[in-house]
Amino acid sequence: MKHAFSLTPDQRTANQLLGGPATHILLRGGARSGKTFVLVRAVVIRALKAAGTRHGIFRHRLNALRATVLADTFPTVMRRCFPTVPWALSRTDWTVEMPNGSVILFGGLDDDDRTEKILGLEFATVYLNEASQITYGARNMLLTRLAQKSPLALKEYIDANPPTTAHWLYRVFEDGVDPTSAAPLDRALRHHAPEPRWQPREPVTRIHGAA
Repeated sequence: MKHAFSLTPDQRTANQLLGGPATHILLRGGARSGKTFVLVRAVVIRALKAAGTRHGIFRHRLNALRATVLADTFPTVMRRCFPTVPWALSRTDWTVEMPNGSVILFGGLDDDDRTEKILGLEFATVYLNEASQITYGARNMLLTRLAQKSPLALKEYIDANPPTTAHWLYRVFEDGVDPTSAAPLDRALRHHAPEPRWQPREPVTRIHGAA
């Protein structure tokens, strides 16, 4: 039996955050909290909304991204949320092209050749998956490529388990300072006030969708 897809209340709250004015958005929570599902869905929505745009989903290691997001989350999002949208994964360059010409690229930051390729592209969205494993320098490198001109506002999405106080995620999103210089960061760009984070209560298995 097929059920109409619906978000949980916490995921709807997250969507409001993602659709707000903030450029840099962190969703944090434990395993199976649903944060990756929400962010992958948001990336697909943006890709479908603006033809010819480019969006990147990144993790420290490509193999880990392939084993999680590519093998499970992305196909699940497409099946449940966009069942009529055709898509196919190119295993040559690890991209998915949407019917409107928009492209979602899946990349690892652990290889110089892959990183060099990323540096030659511009994105409307960059999404750092499991960002607790990504260095601040690698994150800032990606931000230099968050520069594609399109009808979309530029967005950086981040998901992570709750970070330690020494991690750059904590310094940026909790302390509101640059981890290197300790200079204050613009709060309005980091999150949508008043709540910069999302800690969901509902697991992804509670999402209703087509089997």
